[in-house]
Amino acid sequence: MFIGRENELKRLEKMNSSGKFEFAIIYGRRRVGKTTLISHFIEGRKAIFFACQKASKEDNLVELSSQISSFTGYSLNFTI
Repeated sequence: MFIGRENELKRLEKMNSSGKFEFAIIYGRRRVGKTTLISHFIEGRKAIFFACQKASKEDNLVELSSQISSFTGYSLNFTI
């Protein structure tokens, strides 16, 4: 059961239906339901879910780029 995140779900739905590319960063304390919120929202949708690891920002960006590339077929390069 998924309870109590109606405002967050409405915001994500608004972004999703905007017709534009939208990028959401969700952050907060541990164990407050961030992953559950995201998993619930993307269920049945075409989406990329990337959770940063305890690694350098460069390594995280390389991994994110790889996931985006495999999802879209486009290669991305990030500059830090």
